[in-house]
Amino acid sequence: MNDNAAIDGLDAILKKLTILETKSAGKVLAAIVRAQLTVIGKQMKADVDRKVKEGRKGVRSRFKNSARKNVIKAVVGFGVGKRKKNAPKVVGRKGNRKGGVGIAAQNIHWWVAGTKQRQTGGKMSGKVLGKPERPNRRAGHNTGRMPSMQPGLASIAQTKSAGKQNAYMIERGALMLEKEIQKIKSIG
Repeated sequence: MNDNAAIDGLDAILKKLTILETKSAGKVLAAIVRAQLTVIGKQMKADVDRKVKEGRKGVRSRFKNSARKNVIKAVVGFGVGKRKKNAPKVVGRKGNRKGGVGIAAQNIHWWVAGTKQRQTGGKMSGKVLGKPERPNRRAGHNTGRMPSMQPGLASIAQTKSAGKQNAYMIERGALMLEKEIQKIKSIG
């Protein structure tokens, strides 16, 4: 057998392996991380109390892959990432006698994390904003505080969905790897 015949194909193989190592590896890794975000997000939606089921629409994720810095930033939670185009900007319900509209996608973070003591503007708002006070303006009123109703929801969802995460990550990673291998085969 001729030694040169075996070495001739080696250059093409090394080139394909280099492509797989650099560009394709990042795409496969990105698919795996996105799969994990998807599973955690679904579990968070399932775990949200049914009293605030409209708030489930507020679960979103953000993924950023910086190839130059070799850094991946991935976040899943309430009010994270871009708002969907078809999402309402304001809660689509009428308020109650006190003026509240309830918990929805825009304010589900209040339900999960709670709020501090809050107050409406009133006369102080003019001073704070650098505008002149209006003497006829009614004084602000206390809107209260909201205790955290589901503290640690994200970490609980992450723990509960650990088995599903691994299975889905392997599945999505394998699909993306197969896709990248097909691209490399078509190169040459």
